[in-house]
Amino acid sequence: MTHTDNGLKAQLNAPDIVVAPGVYDALGASLAEQAGFDTVYLSGASLAYTQLGRPDIGLLSLTEISDAMSHIRERTDLSVVVDCDTGFGNA
Repeated sequence: MTHTDNGLKAQLNAPDIVVAPGVYDALGASLAEQAGFDTVYLSGASLAYTQLGRPDIGLLSLTEISDAMSHIRERTDLSVVVDCDTGFGNA
C-alpha cells in the first residue's frame, strides 16, 4: 500500500462533493474501500459507542483515537478525516 498526502486535498479542491462514510475500525474502512470510497470519516462518537458502550462525553484518550486511525491507515489506502473530540487540551 502506498499512502499519498494529496489524496484528500485533491478531493477537496475538486468540484464534486466528498462522500466519506463513517467508520470506527479497519474492517469498516476496508469495506468502504472495497465499495469504491476514497475517504472515510472516523467519528469520536462511534468509537465511544463501540469501544466503551458509552456516549461521546470525552472518555476516549488521544491514544485510543490515534490507534484506531493508525489501524485504518495501515490496512487501507483511504484518506481519513478524524473527529478529535475536544482536542485533548485544557483551553
